[in-house]
Formats: sequence, structure tokens, C-alpha cells
Amino acid sequence: MEHVDNSSYFQTIWAPIASVGWYIVGLGIIAFYTFPHIQEKFKSWKVARNQRDAALGKKTDELPQLSANVELARQKMQETYDKSRILAQIKEEEEKEKKKQKVLKLLENKNVGIRLGSTIDDEIPSTSSNTGTKLKSEYNPLMGDNTRGYRPPKRSCCKKGGCG
Repeated sequence: MEHVDNSSYFQTIWAPIASVGWYIVGLGIIAFYTFPHIQEKFKSWKVARNQRDAALGKKTDELPQLSANVELARQKMQETYDKSRILAQIKEEEEKEKKKQKVLKLLENKNVGIRLGSTIDDEIPSTSSNTGTKLKSEYNPLMGDNTRGYRPPKRSCCKKGGCG
């Protein structure tokens, strides 16, 4: 067995303590002088907490009344909300009806189904034999017309569409 030197253990433990020794002494002095003050604050806090707990304990008799009051207030709020919701629905229905009446009134005054830009003479179809030429002058989407829409250019690197 090897012989272990006690002084090496002592030096190993004492080295960190010695490096912060003055700090430990300072903290000890501060703790010694502030301990009575801290102890007094702790006692006053404990007394205040006990008083608060006792006060809450006395109010436990009033808790059913408080919960009933809260429930009553909630019911009143729900009733006022329901009334305002019903009024809003009625008002919305009235506005829809007014819009509907307004549209109907506009449709009564206007001739519905007449092409824009046409004159009164164009609106009344004539029974003469001229109707054939008249129909040809009108726009027919199936027949096409001279004014074609936009056509995108072909995507080719060569001019006029083809390569080769």
C-alpha cells in the first residue's frame, strides 16, 4: 500500500478557499449584520399571510352569494346580447328588402334585355324583308367579326413561326 500524505489533501482543499477567502469573510460579516433585519421582515410577512388567510376563510360564507351574483350578471349580459343580435338581424332584413325594392324599381323604369348602344328603332324588330341585312350587321360571337382580340406572339426563336 502506498502512503498518502495528509498535507497534500489539506493543500488541495485550502488553495480555493484561500483565493476567495476575503470574499467569504465579507459575506459572513454582511450576513451577521443583516440577519436580524431579514428575520424581522420574514416574521412580518408570515403574520400578514396568516391574516390574509384568515380573512379569506371568513369570506367563504359569502362565496355562494358571490357566485350567484356573477351568474345573474352573466344572464343579464346574455339577454342584452340576444336583444341586440335580434335587432341587428331585423335591421339587416330591412336593408335587404330596401335593396330588393330599389332594384325592382330600377327594373320597372328601365327596359331590360336591350343591347347597349342601340337606338329605340333598333330595339323594335321590324317585320319587313330588311331583317336579313340587319342581323348580319349585329355581332354574333359564333360567326366572329373583323375586330379580333389580342393574340400572344408565338414562342419561337425564328421569325414567322418556324425554324428550318
